[in-house]
Amino acid sequence: MSWRALLLSFTLISGSWAAEDRIRVGMGEWTTLNPLLLSQDTDSEAVDLLFDRLVTLDAKGDFIPQLLESWTILQGGREVVLKLRPGMTWHDGSPIEAEDLVFTWNALRLPRVRQIADTAGGLVSFDNLTAEGPLTVRIKLRRPRGTLLSDLYNFIPVPRHHYQVGAKPMEDPVNFRPVGSGPYRIVGVGSTTHALMERWPGYRGAHPGSAFSFELVVPPAGTSVVPEFEKERLHFTRVGGLRYYLVHKGAQGAGTVRAVSVPLASFEAFFLNCDPKRSLLGDLALRQAISELVPWKDMARAQRFFPTRLATSFWPPESWAYDPEPRALPQVSRAIAILDSAGWKLGPDGIRRDAKGRSLSLVAYEPAPSTNQSVAKLLAIQAAKAGVKIEVRTVSFPDVSAKASDHVGDIWSYGWFLALDPDVDSPLFTREGYLTKANVSSYLNPEMDRLFDAGRHTLDQAARKRIYLQISALIYRDKPIIPIDYMQARVLIHRRLQGVDFNRLGQSYGFWPGRRGWRLNP
Repeated sequence: MSWRALLLSFTLISGSWAAEDRIRVGMGEWTTLNPLLLSQDTDSEAVDLLFDRLVTLDAKGDFIPQLLESWTILQGGREVVLKLRPGMTWHDGSPIEAEDLVFTWNALRLPRVRQIADTAGGLVSFDNLTAEGPLTVRIKLRRPRGTLLSDLYNFIPVPRHHYQVGAKPMEDPVNFRPVGSGPYRIVGVGSTTHALMERWPGYRGAHPGSAFSFELVVPPAGTSVVPEFEKERLHFTRVGGLRYYLVHKGAQGAGTVRAVSVPLASFEAFFLNCDPKRSLLGDLALRQAISELVPWKDMARAQRFFPTRLATSFWPPESWAYDPEPRALPQVSRAIAILDSAGWKLGPDGIRRDAKGRSLSLVAYEPAPSTNQSVAKLLAIQAAKAGVKIEVRTVSFPDVSAKASDHVGDIWSYGWFLALDPDVDSPLFTREGYLTKANVSSYLNPEMDRLFDAGRHTLDQAARKRIYLQISALIYRDKPIIPIDYMQARVLIHRRLQGVDFNRLGQSYGFWPGRRGWRLNP
């Protein structure tokens, strides 16, 4: 996640609020405060204090009720009855009702919403959802779902009288004037770089906040964050490896800031264009050759002060779907052998060509890197040794995402954050995901569709894991995505900030006692 070059006026921090109770969190830019339109991890972070989910996670990673009072599974898993907590209201004072859940479910199924949002997971494929009284909802399923609790976790209801979806959802004013259900409500109007929230006295839910207010900000590019901590302008922020290292070693921020690093269920990756009409990488042999060019030795040298873990499975060790099978390390010699066998001959200019005269030249897009030696540039250097030309183009992260969604280019380099349940990642690989543009690699394989469908509807956890190990093997073989290394959550925490914790996926948000339990000590 890279910081954006955006200006932020810290004068917004001053005023009549109780400054000693406000926790200021530095984040990457988000796109919306509307739960219907969440499309990246920072969006979920930004809405977590403003909205309650149906269920949430405790510190052990177990699902517990939040908006719900209970859920009851009937008919062998083909029906689920949800009971809302009585007395709950939206921020405008109106009651939270079963019809709001029905409205939210229908809104998430709209094509114009599904082209934007990619965090609803299997929720949108529930077969039927109806209100039975003001606080009861019945879900009907043709087949039981092993993903049920994860689906309910991704269900963040919105009030039906404020969230009617127009023709251009991203332009709706409600996106930054949210009316939520959580322990904090927005002050004024938010934006993609700033959101001020105060504790809502009308909250009657299960997991209230402890701080008076939160302020989410995007630090401007080039900001030296440690002085911001010393001036009480920041209390928590994610940082790059070098800043973490300097604080961890005591070279910066002594007495004010502590550095924490925990494994994060995410990875840096190359997403490859599998569409033969748009890219040479539609050829499986070429994708396999690219995977042998991953510059793991150069990465290890570059990261010797803050090492990461080389990715060997799409799902990382923090996920129950992790595939522990050892994988051979990439080797340029194997890439050369693959290319020779596939008929790509080395030309006098050092670039390979096939029998049709096509040059093995590719275009890679990546967000602005924090160093000159980005992973994509290291890949290009490695590829040149095998006769493959890779032109690396640096654009903003939203532009990389747009290029990938429109299948423009051959390689897209960016990070991916894994979900609680592996089924949520299915749109990256399925025909359904291709239709909604979530399958950026244009990878189509009926066996992959069949396996994800089977995993979704299998209740036995051991049997589910066997299915996802098969999926992991297919991803490794067909290379629509090449995970590079598993990421670390490296954060700076003000020494006055207490109660910070991380869940089993390395996240510091979206679960109890996460951000809602944070507090500033005098």
